[in-house]
Amino acid sequence: MARFHLLAPLAAALLLSACATSRPTMSYVEPTVTASDAQTLASDTVAYLADPLPPARTTIVLDPPAAKDHDALTAAMLPALRARGYGVTLVDPQTGKAGGAGVPLRYIASPLDSGVLLRLQYQGIEASRYYPRGSNGQLLPGAPFTVRGGAQ
Repeated sequence: MARFHLLAPLAAALLLSACATSRPTMSYVEPTVTASDAQTLASDTVAYLADPLPPARTTIVLDPPAAKDHDALTAAMLPALRARGYGVTLVDPQTGKAGGAGVPLRYIASPLDSGVLLRLQYQGIEASRYYPRGSNGQLLPGAPFTVRGGAQ
């Protein structure tokens, strides 16, 4: 019985500490993603999103990575989305709350082999696409986006 009295507070503390973790759902951009890579990824992202999220009727809420010093993708994504006709707001990095109403968009750009794997997350959907590098070092579109989740 004494052992139960010792374990119960420990179990409660562990359960409550799980609620106090950082936001695991924010975007991530690998520091090795260059500005040139980011331009390719951003323009392809905007072209892909035009079908499921129509421009001029959709506001995108970007959730940029916490490490902004190596994030070339968000800087490329903002003007590309706006040029296509999307409204764009950002999640507040301190609170994790959206700066306005809209469709949250998270993106993960990470190296894979010699290219980059891009994952987009929005409305319960995840779309992924691999971009191999050409002989000149530039990213090339690989296969089409692979989409899972949602009402596909």
